Amino acid sequence: MIRPTCLLLCATLSMAMPAHAQDIEESDAYAQFVASFTEACALDEDSSAAEYFPPESWPLEWQEDYADAPTEVTLYQFFCSSGAYNVQFIYYLDDPYYGPIPLSFAAPHFDVDYVGDDFEGAVEAITLRGFVSQQMLTNAEFDPETETISNTALWRGIGDASSSGVWAFDKGQFVLKSFEVDASYDGEINPERIVEYK
Repeated sequence: MIRPTCLLLCATLSMAMPAHAQDIEESDAYAQFVASFTEACALDEDSSAAEYFPPESWPLEWQEDYADAPTEVTLYQFFCSSGAYNVQFIYYLDDPYYGPIPLSFAAPHFDVDYVGDDFEGAVEAITLRGFVSQQMLTNAEFDPETETISNTALWRGIGDASSSGVWAFDKGQFVLKSFEVDASYDGEINPERIVEYK
């Protein structure tokens, strides 16, 4: 009896999961995403990776001091593109007043200096130059428990060089909380935190 029960459960789950993705693909947010990012994300081209990253959504809310009821919004995550070891995502926030809006994320703009100008050598300094805004996040994940989005962009496949950030949901916005850079191609994972906010 165990095997038929398992097969029935697996079949039920496999049927239920695409239905959720299909519901999202019928949303205004998905329509806006396709209209705005078809070229940037090469949505017209077939991608074998796309099937592994179906669109996802999560309900979010917050309470304003002046409001009687909490404001409720929906966060959407859409697959954009992928390479050998990085996957790009676009996020939308569907607000009841403004409709679906693509999210932009604050990120540090920095320079890396290597000893002897050898990028495979030791890191001499990482200098923060300011901040930029980016819409694509790499290898990103949303944690509904902490309401944070984290990403890690690998600079090469073995992952010993990378940059990563964490953004926390705060009253309708995702605010940068920390950013780390591992600029040394030394075969080890040893990032340096260059931005941190409490």
